[in-house]
Amino acid sequence: MPSSETIRRWMGRFLVSADQIQGVYRNLDVDSLVFTYSSRVDGEAAFWSGLEAGLRSSRWTETVRRGAMREYRRSYPKGEGDAERPDMAIFSSFEVARVFFDGKAKTVVMAYVQADGSSEDTKFEDTGESKWAEKTIWPGFRDLVFNLNTEPDGAAKGSQPIRSETNGTPSEAGAGR
Repeated sequence: MPSSETIRRWMGRFLVSADQIQGVYRNLDVDSLVFTYSSRVDGEAAFWSGLEAGLRSSRWTETVRRGAMREYRRSYPKGEGDAERPDMAIFSSFEVARVFFDGKAKTVVMAYVQADGSSEDTKFEDTGESKWAEKTIWPGFRDLVFNLNTEPDGAAKGSQPIRSETNGTPSEAGAGR
């Protein structure tokens, strides 16, 4: 499990008034993390604006907004890096971060995956890491959200299936438990 120091180092931009950071899963073969934390903010608007402020000067871009869940992505073509990813010039790099915020509990659930690509035109969904994340990381993320009593799409627990962001097929939150 990742330590709070590792989470701060890897994902510091995503920590909004963070407290009680708890690592749930870490894999070094496929750079990935799943963790939770408490946020000392007053309300959902304050949380999301704080997150946006933390990401403003980075390459992270919001790609999905569904209820209380957001997905962010950034990528680097082969040969390109920056201060945050100086070691990534050998391969194309694709990163996906999913963030869920429960405003009542002031709890954040977050999952992150980094994938390497061998060509500049590859996208995250074409990588082996994406297929692995679909079986391992995203179900773990959904399970944690489910246990907070709210679905990632913002609906009440158990009210409707959520759709997988990569293949469009229904998948029940918490499936595979």
